[in-house]
Amino acid sequence: MQMKPLRPPMIVVRDWATELSEKLGRPAQTLRENGLGARDFSSDTRVELRRPTGFTIAIPLSFCVTDAAKGVAVFSEHDGYIEFSLEEDDVASEIVEHTYRHGV
Repeated sequence: MQMKPLRPPMIVVRDWATELSEKLGRPAQTLRENGLGARDFSSDTRVELRRPTGFTIAIPLSFCVTDAAKGVAVFSEHDGYIEFSLEEDDVASEIVEHTYRHGV
């Protein structure tokens, strides 16, 4: 996997608006105009990118969208919007984890 150069958030949203629309259930044009908001992110969700060698990147409070030609875009509430190209056998996983603690 290769991280692509960082770009302004609204440009990343614009270029991934179709995929974001499918994931979030909002019109692509609305996403292009308004971007993402805090309600689009969950503290229960993170993205992990893994290489076959075991190298792993974990990005909290994030979700991802993928495209065979463009790669993967990770949208994080606090760490920005990061794009990656994926190579053979690379994995992008969106992980939802609900934690329950006894007595809380």
